[in-house]
Amino acid sequence: MPGTTVDAETGPLSPSPPPPPPIAETPGPRASKLQDVFSHALAHTLKVCSYDNFAACFPTPAKYVSGSLMALWRQMVGKLEEAAKNEFNDIMKERDVVPNLNELDRLITEARKRKSRAAEGEVPIPPHTLPPLPLYIAHLAPFLQQTQSQLNARLQTTQSQNAQLASTISEQRAEIELLVSGLEEIVADLESAVESLRPVVGDGSGGDIGRETLDAEAALSAKG
Repeated sequence: MPGTTVDAETGPLSPSPPPPPPIAETPGPRASKLQDVFSHALAHTLKVCSYDNFAACFPTPAKYVSGSLMALWRQMVGKLEEAAKNEFNDIMKERDVVPNLNELDRLITEARKRKSRAAEGEVPIPPHTLPPLPLYIAHLAPFLQQTQSQLNARLQTTQSQNAQLASTISEQRAEIELLVSGLEEIVADLESAVESLRPVVGDGSGGDIGRETLDAEAALSAKG
């Protein structure tokens, strides 16, 4: 929504103008008229370059090989038309003719509306009477809008990347939890095995197995 411009000395001045609408790429009245003028001019040029005029420049070939000469004329006219259209389209695209003419149409329409409102009693504010702040904001608004659009695009990209990273982290965390759970089961199995061997091993100081080993060594020594 357009804000209200406030001056420190005089108070509220006037609502800030809304941002201009996006410029359409479809040719408007003036762009369409320009294309029509070019088409008519090209058609007139090609019409002047008729076969009769072309053959008059080459009377001998026109007399003896008129078919070949006509084929050459058609090829030349076709290439001329194609080259002219391509060059015209390149200029239109390179100079942004359609958007600029559409913007001109918009400005003229807006000026006519303002003039009509002024005729009905609304007096427009002359730009040179405005304080510096609204003039500064008016000149800076297009740049700020473009910058805001770029920042919004970058923010959306960053948010998308963050969502992907969060998904990857969640998957890795689930995998780690699965590994930890597997390790806990292995540790539990080892502890269970130790508990089952404790009666055989004893209290860990050599116990029954130690005594059996000593008795076996003594018996072997006695036999020796």
